Amino acid sequence: MRVAKVWLFVTACLLSGAATADELDFSGTVGRIFDGDSFLVRPAKGRDIDVRLQDIDAPEKSQPYGNTARAALVELIADRNVFVDVIETDRYGRKVVRVYREPDRLDVVKAMVRDGHVWVYRRTIHDRSLIELEDTARASRRGLWALPADDRLPPWQYRYLQRQKPKRAARVALESAQSGGFHQAIAPVAAGVIVFPGAEPGGEAGSGWPVVIPQPVEIADQLDAQR
Repeated sequence: MRVAKVWLFVTACLLSGAATADELDFSGTVGRIFDGDSFLVRPAKGRDIDVRLQDIDAPEKSQPYGNTARAALVELIADRNVFVDVIETDRYGRKVVRVYREPDRLDVVKAMVRDGHVWVYRRTIHDRSLIELEDTARASRRGLWALPADDRLPPWQYRYLQRQKPKRAARVALESAQSGGFHQAIAPVAAGVIVFPGAEPGGEAGSGWPVVIPQPVEIADQLDAQR
């Protein structure tokens, strides 16, 4: 009898914990869609909730394919009812989620990866089955994978470079002033290789991509060699 009571108590505790976790999840209607991985969902009661899909990264709207990725997500879920499985909250206050379209329960993350509309963010991936879906889409040249290689810059690298532009412009202006206005020609770089001072493989800028650190070249030596 005592064993039975203990088992019932443990079961009740487990069910109570599960209920608490499930309180984070909700159902609602998709509202405004910002890009290929973030949008608003309005629950039955309350205000719109800002959500971002887990494990994927869509091209920014100012990147090639950015508007197409957004249009693909609009086609999948705009004004549709969805079930939102909340994983966590990011530093911007958005809910990081997996979303399932109702009533067919389509996994929206998998659909976007399968059709080649987004990148899998492998640095912090939770669902590794997405890697195989991305590899298949890449091999079949679906979606963004049909773009020229130069247009397929991962969005996390693109954002990093955008943040560095003001710093780079100030540095170039300073170096130009110090060198009397002479500029060294920049050699072209192969696609898939990111080049900037201080980059570290594995960071947001690299995320597993090759990184090249430019080496300083004395312009005076080049001028002497040409004489």
